[in-house]
Amino acid sequence: MKRLSYISRFARPLTKRDIDAIHLSATRYNREHGVTGILVCLGDMFFQELEGKGAVIDKLYNERILQDNRHQNVLCLNSVNGVGARMFPDWHMQIFNLNEETEVLPMAFRQALIALLESNHMISQYTQPSILRFLERGINPTLIKPRRLRATVLFSDIVGFSYFAERLKPVDLIDLVNSHIDACTQSVDRNGGQVNKLLGDGVLAYFPQRRADAAVAAATDLIEEMNRRRSRASGTSPHHLLYGGVGLANGMVYEGNIGSALKRDFTILGNTVNLASRLESLTRVLKVPVIATASVTDRARRSWGFQSLGAHTLKGQSEALEIFGLKLVQSLHVDKLYQQITGLRRSNERD
Repeated sequence: MKRLSYISRFARPLTKRDIDAIHLSATRYNREHGVTGILVCLGDMFFQELEGKGAVIDKLYNERILQDNRHQNVLCLNSVNGVGARMFPDWHMQIFNLNEETEVLPMAFRQALIALLESNHMISQYTQPSILRFLERGINPTLIKPRRLRATVLFSDIVGFSYFAERLKPVDLIDLVNSHIDACTQSVDRNGGQVNKLLGDGVLAYFPQRRADAAVAAATDLIEEMNRRRSRASGTSPHHLLYGGVGLANGMVYEGNIGSALKRDFTILGNTVNLASRLESLTRVLKVPVIATASVTDRARRSWGFQSLGAHTLKGQSEALEIFGLKLVQSLHVDKLYQQITGLRRSNERD
């Protein structure tokens, strides 16, 4: 038997009638499938605990709960297999609407519960998307075994970041970094990739083995989105000088948990990751915003207009590699950009 608990937020204000409808529907379904549990409503949040056969709970969670548009930001708190006894054997679905039943809990306890649920949602914002996906599916990410897989890795960061860092106030620098990260994460997510890590002003993402075209699409989407953001920015804003470089490499990576008892990370490692980072750095030297390896261009099925940039020996690589740019993407005028960034008024703030 399996026991699963999760929290979520209301997608819209829910009335007592809405809650009653949820109660009726859940009770009918759970009775038919041998599921028991409770649902607690507090503020604009749900907390639910479910127990039953593993396959039934998985289907209920993935096909009904995650697809229910009455709530959002679903976060699995706990998922345990091999449960010997039910905690709620008499309740196919018992609802406790603490918003209506003000006398059920003392005020201090209510506030403690609200703070606990809020903190879980805040923590989820600092958790990488791949881990959140595991949690949403009720999978304990600490139990995932390492694996070796082929992927297309995308690495991007801001061109001229050190120049910006010397001249901008902290709030303006972070705002600039967030704009780049937002453009990256949206482009990657829209094309089916996973953002693995934020590295200062950089973003590390990867795409499944057969999705080389998706990775190239994400890179071009990112460049186009940054073009749009620059065009919307005023001439005095540093955002009108925001450019990014992108490196794309395809190959084997190692995916798994690394770290210690104090700090863990679920990440990808390997030469392909290092290669994508080296290619991104090379965009400044070759003055092109996107550089890909032949392993990426060979696996791409769409006509992207790749053009050879010659063979280059990159740091950490034993042999020279032929690399490619994109004809459809405008050249990167690095020297002019550095001059423009240098011309920004230097911040007097020394925080």
